[in-house]
Order: sequence, then C-alpha cells, then structure tokens
Amino acid sequence: MVATNTTAKKPAKTTRQTKSAEKIAQSTEQKLVQLLADTPVQIFPYSRLSHTDLNTRIIPHTDREVEEMADSIQAMGILQNLIGAELPDGTIGIVGGEGRRRGTGILVMRGVLDADTPFVPVKVLPVEMAVAASMIENGRRKNMHPAEQIIGFRTLQQEGKTASQIGALMGYHPRHVQRCLKLANLAPSLLDALARDEISLEQCEVLTLADTHERQEQVWKEAVEKWRDPAVQTLRKMVTDDKMAISHPMFEYVGEEAYTAAGGTLTADLFSDRDSTFADAALVRSLLAGKLTVLAARVKQEQGWGWAEFRMTELRASGEDGELYRFAMPKAVLTEKEQKRVSELEEQRDATETCDDEYELQQQIDDIYCEAEYREATPEFRAAHGIWVSWDGNNFRVQPGIRKLTDEDRAEEEQARQEREKNVIRYTTPDIPADAYPATLVKAMSAERTLAVQAELAGRPDVSVALLTWTLCLALFDRTHGKRSQPLKASVSSNQYHLASLAPSGEEGKALTALNAQKKALQATLPENWHLDFTWLLSWSAEQVNTLLGFCAAHGINGIQERMYNHTQKSELDGLEAALDFDLRKWWQPDAESYFGKLTISQIGKAYEESGLSARAGEVVKLKRRDAAKAAEQDLNAQGWLPDWMVRTAPAAEAEEATETDAHNTDHAA
Repeated sequence: MVATNTTAKKPAKTTRQTKSAEKIAQSTEQKLVQLLADTPVQIFPYSRLSHTDLNTRIIPHTDREVEEMADSIQAMGILQNLIGAELPDGTIGIVGGEGRRRGTGILVMRGVLDADTPFVPVKVLPVEMAVAASMIENGRRKNMHPAEQIIGFRTLQQEGKTASQIGALMGYHPRHVQRCLKLANLAPSLLDALARDEISLEQCEVLTLADTHERQEQVWKEAVEKWRDPAVQTLRKMVTDDKMAISHPMFEYVGEEAYTAAGGTLTADLFSDRDSTFADAALVRSLLAGKLTVLAARVKQEQGWGWAEFRMTELRASGEDGELYRFAMPKAVLTEKEQKRVSELEEQRDATETCDDEYELQQQIDDIYCEAEYREATPEFRAAHGIWVSWDGNNFRVQPGIRKLTDEDRAEEEQARQEREKNVIRYTTPDIPADAYPATLVKAMSAERTLAVQAELAGRPDVSVALLTWTLCLALFDRTHGKRSQPLKASVSSNQYHLASLAPSGEEGKALTALNAQKKALQATLPENWHLDFTWLLSWSAEQVNTLLGFCAAHGINGIQERMYNHTQKSELDGLEAALDFDLRKWWQPDAESYFGKLTISQIGKAYEESGLSARAGEVVKLKRRDAAKAAEQDLNAQGWLPDWMVRTAPAAEAEEATETDAHNTDHAA
C-alpha cells in the first residue's frame, strides 16, 4: 500500500531510524564479539554437551551434511569453537555449532572418539546472552529463516525481555520485534509449515488475525483445500469474516467504550501499512440491537407513538411485511412559504456545480417535506400508529406512521380487490356461421383441426420456415397485411421510427442507416405479387430464406426500458447480446450533448472512476457541468467506456442482479 499523504521529511526520519537501528545492531554485535573474545575456550567431552532450545536454528542440518562434517572433524579436528550456555541440569547447551556437535557424535558412534574424553572446544556464555549470540552466530554463517528469527524472539520474550529490550539487544526496531512476537503466537503446526516453506510469511501474517490456534488451523486447511495456494487477500477475507473493522459505521455507532465494557476485545493487524483493528462482529451487532431497541422506545415516548419495534432490516411493503403492516403516514402539505423555499432550493440544486452542494441542497428539501409530513401526523394519529426502527448500513432509520393490519383490515382489502375485478370491459364479435352451433362444440372442433394441421406442418420444415418468413414479411413490406387472414399467428412490428425519435442519434444514426440500406436491397429481390401467397419461397435456397427471415426477426427486437413505480425495468437484451458477442461501441459512443450533458456532476465523476481515471475525476467534478460533459466525451471515449447499465452484466453477477430486481419489483408492485 502506498501512502499518498507523505511529506518530504518522512523519508529522512525513516533513514534516521534505520541508521539508529544499524548502530544498535553494530553496538550489540560488538559487545558480543568482545564478550566472546574475553571468554576463554574450555574443552568438554561430547557427553557433557546437549541440544537446547536456546539455539535459534530450528531448521537442522541434513544427515548428509552432518556426515560430511564428521569426516572433516576426523580429518582436521574442530577448527572453530562452539558457543554454549550452562543449563540447570549441568550440561552445556550448544547455541552456536549444533552441526559440529552432531558431527562429533557421529565420531563417537564410529568409535573414533570416546564420549567422556575432553575434545570439543566451547566458549560458555551467560544464559541471558546465549540466544542473542545464537542469532548473531547463525545469522553470520547462513541467513536465518524467518521461522528461526520468530522463535528466537519468542525465547527472549519468555526470558522476561520486552519488545523494546529485545530490539535494543538485537538491533531491530521495536515494531519489527512486535510483529515477530505476534507471529510467534501462531499455531505450532503453522510455524512448522513456515519452517518447511509450505506456507509463506505473508500468509502467516494474515492468519495472526484469527484469535485461536484452532481457528488459524481451520482457516488455513479450508483455504488450501479450496485454492491450494490461497492469495493473501483471499485468506484475509476468510480470517476476518467473523470480524468487523472499528472504522465500520456500526462499530462507530456502538462506540469502543460500550464494546470493551461488554467484554469485547480488539484485534490489531500489525502487518498492514496502516494499523487495522478489528472487533467481534457478532458482539457489535448484539450491542447495536440493544442500543436501537432503547432508541426506539425513547422516540416512541417522546413523539407519542402507539408502539415501536426494532429490526436490523427496514420494513418492506411486500412479502411477509406486506401481510402484517401498512405505511399510513399522511402526505406532506406544504405551506406557501415552504413551497416557495422548496422551489428556490430546487433551482439552486439544478444549477450547482459540485456533488457536495447538490447533496446538501437536496437534504434541505427532504427536511422540509419531513417536517411537513410529521406536522400532519396528529396526536390521535400517532397514538393509533407506530414506528419502525432499523439500520440502513450507516446509521439508524426511523419509519413512522406504520399501521398493524387486523383481520377486519384484511377482509376489507379482499372485498375491495374483488370489486375491482368485477369492473371488466367485455367485447363481442360479429355473428359468423359457427354461431349456430354450441360454442363448446365449435371450440372443440377447431382445436381438433388445429392439432391436425400442426402435426402435418411439423413434418414439413420447408413449408414451416417459408410460412413464417412470409408472415413476417407481410408486417414489414405490405401495410395491408392486417386485412388478410393468416394461419400462422406470428408477427413482428417494426418500431424503428419510434426508436429513432427517442434515440439521440435519430435518423442519422449508424444503426438505422444500416437497417434501411439492407431493407432496400432485400425488397428489390421480392417477386411480383409476393404478398398474395407464400409458396414462392419454396423455390428459394435455404440461405436466401434465412437472410430474409433474419432481417424480419431483427425488427421485432424491443429493448426499451420503462420506469414503473420509480424502478427501471431490467433490459431484455442481455442474453441476445451475449449470443451475438455484441459490442455497443461498434455502433454508438456517448457524447457531451446527448449523454454526458444529461448527467449530474457526481454521475460524471462516477463514470471516470469506473473507467479507471479516479485521479482525473477529482479535477473534472470541479468544472461546470457543461465543461465536465465535454471533457468526459473526450476522456471516456478514448478509454472505450460505456455506461454500466447499457451493457450486459457479467455471468457471475447476473444471477445476483436478477434476484435483487425481482425483490424490488415485488416491493413496488405492492
């Protein structure tokens, strides 16, 4: 993550900190070197030496390396002394030179050396310096594995040293030490996996956000089974799925004081560029529910409502809610002064140049309507109705004037529905010869005849396609087709002129020009009196028929999206566009006059962000709307940008969008 608000002084500060840490490290190493120089070498038998956890090298030498070391010692002796510390059991724990100790053991097993004969040179240090000496010694000989450094710091902590003391001793910034100690608290199995390079250090850092070893191991196991080598961000999402950032509006509303008072603990992410701290999501939601329940009771009492209820989600007008409640808040009646003020604010809003000003003005308008609405709710009305309190994702929301339905209410609504259904307009047809026979018989016989013709036609695909093509041609090339009886009930109505009157490109558009040219070419191929019969198509080739049929079918496409109950219908073109591998950019691109000029400043800014021009968006939203529209035409067309609601959705998002759309349609229809 790159910090965008750094100053020129910060790099200098980091450099000073780095130099300071280097000086500390050099000073520590110099002290240890001097201590080792002043410590005399003692010769110990192999039986007196032992392995110790004070040695920070947790990745052992291989058996082959130890065998080679034994051969070298047998041939040349031990050329460099070992470093050890006297342990409570009287043995000398080797903190530097474990490979040489094991090599000596091989010689004892071979019978080359006697286990009790003094042979191994060792410098014995105080225990409190042993770990530091081990880390420096091993680091000099071979770069330490991260797992070894983590274990080394944990050992120093267990000896009672603080992060600052460890940092001062080893020459690391306390922040680095804190991170290593955080990693040291990982499940032992994960640290073992880190030592074997079966898990990366970055993946381990993310897993520290899990509160228990069991949770850490569970998340890692599930992630490996699903993704084999899970990405860090994927792993982070899994680890924090039961947590909530303290920057979340829900936590901020509850408050840290109330959270900690309820026994909640905070988990800090020490490995992010900027500290991220998380809380227990379940506890936060529980505290929020309690706080909003109290809020609902207080509002009920203060405003005189008959009842109050709280639920995390808002009350809906459809579904189960629609069977139990009705929105009954009276409509706002504005005074002359209020109406004048609203008109002034709307003019200012439409002329504003920034989205912040637009939002502020709209908020003032909403406040006026809200005040007028509440004014209409008399004390008697409030006593007979209630309020619904919910959470809208950022703050609490109060829905006033809710009426609970009774059995009598439902009976009245059902009766009113039945009355509406009675008001049906009925039409009659002129008399025909078949009227002399019973209607049920006529209907039955016509069904029998139709089935017979369908069965016969189903075995003649050449006739079926010809009939379909001819029927559709009547709609496009012969205006009198409505007066002619047609056995095939298929039709297509060209809405090109209607579309051209609505579309910004009009009759000069690229798409309409192409359609008109194709129609003129096809019409020239039709034989004389083609409209009287369809059998002439039987002599055409399949390619000719398909070309004509395809042209006719295209005119039946209607993708106009209407808006009903303040909700725009979902486009019906998505599936067809996918089959065509359709790219709208081939036919149309938004321009300043017909598209961007119709948007608000904030919508233009959003378009820039969608196209990946977030930095440029900040400049454009400061322009006047007309200038912003011109800039958008130039910048966004260069990016090949199109409005997201004018292109088909990705398959993965299509199902989710369809579910949300159905839910909204049900709400508004009610």
